[in-house]
Amino acid sequence: MVLNRNRQNLKISNRGGAHGMKHTDSVRQLALDCLLKLEADNVTMTPVINRMIQQKNPSDADRRLLNELVYGTIRWRKQLDWVLKHYVNERFQLNLHTRNILRLGTYQLLHLDRIPSHAAIYETVELAKPKRKTVQFINAVLRSVQREAGRIQYPPMEEHPARHIAITQSYPLWLVRRWVERHGVEWTEGFCRASNQVAALSLRVNTLKTNRTALIESLTASGATVNEDYTAPEGVSLSGLPPLQSLQAHLDGRFYVQDESAMLVTHLLQPQPNDTVIDFCAAPGGKTTHIAQLMGNVGEICAVDLSEEKIQHITENCQRLGVTNVQTQVVPEGKGFASPTNADRVLVDVPCSGFGTFRRHPDIRWKKHPEQIAQFGELQLQILKTAAQYVKPNGVLVYSTCSTEPEENEEVIHQFLESHPQFSLENAYDFLPFASASVITSEGFLQTFPHKHRIDGAFAARLRAT
Repeated sequence: MVLNRNRQNLKISNRGGAHGMKHTDSVRQLALDCLLKLEADNVTMTPVINRMIQQKNPSDADRRLLNELVYGTIRWRKQLDWVLKHYVNERFQLNLHTRNILRLGTYQLLHLDRIPSHAAIYETVELAKPKRKTVQFINAVLRSVQREAGRIQYPPMEEHPARHIAITQSYPLWLVRRWVERHGVEWTEGFCRASNQVAALSLRVNTLKTNRTALIESLTASGATVNEDYTAPEGVSLSGLPPLQSLQAHLDGRFYVQDESAMLVTHLLQPQPNDTVIDFCAAPGGKTTHIAQLMGNVGEICAVDLSEEKIQHITENCQRLGVTNVQTQVVPEGKGFASPTNADRVLVDVPCSGFGTFRRHPDIRWKKHPEQIAQFGELQLQILKTAAQYVKPNGVLVYSTCSTEPEENEEVIHQFLESHPQFSLENAYDFLPFASASVITSEGFLQTFPHKHRIDGAFAARLRAT
């Protein structure tokens, strides 16, 4: 068995105690608490981890380790369970607490070289105390994994390519089969492998306040390592950064955390100064504030979403970034949108499966089901039809997702164009002169993939009203 080890430069932290953490709150205990919360279908990773950090206030090193343990254990869950089944008799009905302790320990043994095996086992076993039999059981299993994991045989690629990829790369089998049938084995393995990589932190330079050169100099002085590989004109990709909230550049609104795939969507819209723009499904405001940035704060933007809470996120981001030409409107689900006028440009960034964002949201793969893809497509088409009503003649309508699935992407557009002949598809190539031709499909859609473009998977179509 060849293990995909993440060689992280993590400071080994066995005990809490600094920056407000109680002595009994080890990083692994916090990680276990997060994993147990994430067993619920309606819970997502980022708020769970952020809430834990706010409550326990760990040191920077402990915060990094907490993120690594939770994200890694969730990401590699299927592979971890495959390994564990060789050492846990299938007659044992493991409760979620014990199973997640075993996953957490096995993840450290298989994927974190920088943590010595004896330390990983000892600290993980501590999580089972004071239950003596459970302690002994977990200790025995983890020591077996340590000794023998390298000899486990996965289903051979030649005979069972989908099962091999599903287990070695840790994805649901139904998803892998779907991709193999549509794209082939090589594409599927490349996509899964790239989507398991920890994404670099991607920032959008806020050109209302600074420029890329000045921001890079500021971030470098703060200790960040800047990667000189840009897809979007305002993109900055970096690593080795302290918590963003502590950076003056963040407090001053000189950047916004956003993947470059999302920046391409806003450029495809090509908002101009003095335009009237409507941004549907706008929270938390990443594309809204980018639109304002490209308009130089000149013109009108109406940002629309379902709730006051979502709108509040948009408002806060506008304030921090110095955006002054955005008005917001809450439109509860099923209610009509009261637009004062039709718009020159409308952006509809619809809810979707999110399969293009596995690098940043690995838990999505375990939360979605096959039938949801078609359900998303139906919802997306309805939202697109609603948004189209607010586009003035000769106006532009951009539809976007962070999905890789045709049912949510080009098939939605094809259905829409069949029922809306007053709209026509414009080739994205003509509006993204700085982008590689590889991000444009033969039909003229914008489509990115992690294994091809080293950014998140995203889709967008630009439509023109007659």
